Amino acid sequence: MTQDDGFITSFLNDKAEQCLSNQMITHSAFLDLRGKSAAACLRLPHGVHRVFYGGFAGAERCVAVYLPEYIEACDFGSLSEFFAESPDDCPVCALGVKKDKFSPPLSHRDYLGSLMGLGISRDMTGDIIVNDDGCVIFVMKSLSAYIAENLSSAGRGTLTVNILAPHEVTGLAGSEGVRTTFTVSSPRLDSIVKNGFRIGREAACEAIGKGLVFINDVECTKPDRRVAEGDKITLRHKGRLIVTGFPGRSKKGREIVETEFFGKS
Repeated sequence: MTQDDGFITSFLNDKAEQCLSNQMITHSAFLDLRGKSAAACLRLPHGVHRVFYGGFAGAERCVAVYLPEYIEACDFGSLSEFFAESPDDCPVCALGVKKDKFSPPLSHRDYLGSLMGLGISRDMTGDIIVNDDGCVIFVMKSLSAYIAENLSSAGRGTLTVNILAPHEVTGLAGSEGVRTTFTVSSPRLDSIVKNGFRIGREAACEAIGKGLVFINDVECTKPDRRVAEGDKITLRHKGRLIVTGFPGRSKKGREIVETEFFGKS
């Protein structure tokens, strides 16, 4: 565990204890995959539960929300319903960003760079979903008004920003995945990473050993870990895939693997 991992763990433990002591919702800032993995592995105090919330189903960067026992929301769907009824308790806000029609195409990096230019640290921003007309940016609610007022350009583009109401982001998701099929001798993690991300076996094992691979947002450093249907496999800086099924075996007796691949934005 690095010094940063130790800081994150201590910070998250404090948030869980505050939730228990004060019987109120507490939360972290936005966590990346490593932070989510650290949070997922922590033992929670009795009477506290945790839900990862990034503003939409399938978000990669999420806030760890700690909830006292009397709030029964236990997953993204039920927590979204709770926040819809109690919007003041929701720590995340979505911003709708539109670029001028004369502006050139803008990338994830363009939008993120403009946010950094405003002095916004990365842990204050969640996923950025880019579309043809602009993007949707998820941010900590405490900074939403400041960003909406001051984010006026990105790259060589001119922007207008509005704070979105919760119903305007219902059902929002990132770009559609690409369906892929391949075969493996056995559904080991290293085999899935090798074939799913189209890298060599040595590179796959090295990435796993370095802690760059996550199963369902939890870091996994065991190349022989068996992968199951429904597992989400993320390779940092490369993207993620979801194992959608094992429909059978090929004529050569190899396991057929079906996945949906989402490249890095």
